[in-house]
Amino acid sequence: MDGHQLALPKEIDPGALAARPQRTWKLGQRVAQATLALLLCLGCFLSLFPWGRALTRSALLLPALLIASAPAPLVLTGDPVHFRRLTLSSASGPVFLDIYEPATPPPPIPGGREAIIDVPGAGDNRAVPQLVNLSQSLAREGVVVVNVGTPALFDYRVSARDGEAVVQAFEFLQHWPGVDRQRIGILAFSVGDLMACVGAGDPHIRDRVAFLAFLGGYVDVTSLLGTVGRRAQDVAGQTQPWQPIPTDLYVLARTVSSLLSSSDQQLLRKAFPLAATLAPPLSAQQQAQLSPDAAAYYHLLEGNEPGRVNRNLAALSPPMKALLTQLSPLSVLGQIRARIHLLHDRTDPSIPFTQAQEFAVALTRLHHPYDFAAYSIFSHVQVQSNLDLEQVLGDGSKLLGVLTSMLLVGS
Repeated sequence: MDGHQLALPKEIDPGALAARPQRTWKLGQRVAQATLALLLCLGCFLSLFPWGRALTRSALLLPALLIASAPAPLVLTGDPVHFRRLTLSSASGPVFLDIYEPATPPPPIPGGREAIIDVPGAGDNRAVPQLVNLSQSLAREGVVVVNVGTPALFDYRVSARDGEAVVQAFEFLQHWPGVDRQRIGILAFSVGDLMACVGAGDPHIRDRVAFLAFLGGYVDVTSLLGTVGRRAQDVAGQTQPWQPIPTDLYVLARTVSSLLSSSDQQLLRKAFPLAATLAPPLSAQQQAQLSPDAAAYYHLLEGNEPGRVNRNLAALSPPMKALLTQLSPLSVLGQIRARIHLLHDRTDPSIPFTQAQEFAVALTRLHHPYDFAAYSIFSHVQVQSNLDLEQVLGDGSKLLGVLTSMLLVGS
């Protein structure tokens, strides 16, 4: 032995052993009570408070947008949808309305329903599956959706006069059964943002528009033509190649046709048809037949003189320059009161991303409330298929925030 004493085990108190399970049980009870209280508070927030209701509705709606079809939970828990098609008269011509509305009475909280005026882009997009899915999904979440079309828009022409169609649709919705006249917002896609801006800035309704949201829109036709002519855009100080799709060129050619002679119109139609692929350039002989105004415009659309873009823009006639100003949402931004949500595809093949950046700069200069989010889940205004998890988590969270803000109006 080394002289050290062995430590004898202490005597164990039987009462202490009996108290341990009791203390553990009490701790578990407190945790369960705290969890239950937290869930109760969360349930109250999601059901009783506007932000909570808006977040819940957005969470149900988001999967429908990401997969471009209504998921089972939305179909099972949402309202049945009624569809009807109406035509209104306006000073600028007929206004075509596709109405998607919940078939059930408005809920007691908040009472009247929210309504959204939806302005698709150029062409007759009323039967496009993703637009129909969006409209039906919003209606299942209790929103009255009205898709607006005009003869000009169906004919691939952009016109500031079509802002009257938005005003007519807005005033029509103010008297629609179940709609709260203070809860009407406007959503526009692509070139539809012009008529949305003109309408939202109209003195008859501008103080009552709840919000504006633009996906893939533009702000200034002149700068847009500059990007088209150079076939490049400057993003974060770097020049990136950018190639317009044929539909863009067709719309730009159609929209200014009223200022051109019949022979100029015919040649531009030949150069920029509504087709899936770009047409071959006009021959030197055909280009020589164009008027100076049409020739400058042709070179901008064709993109065959990237080093002369500024000179071609300067060569446009005063009436053409005035029309381009009139066709730019930039010209009416100062008349709009509602908050604006800007959403844009980073690699948009139709409207360059720089248009959204210029839009944000213009709103900042005016001290106009807005938010701006760039996405990679869209191809222009349509959700891409086969999204990966990183895209869904990253862009999905941003889209959820925009949806929540939009649905807060009616929650």
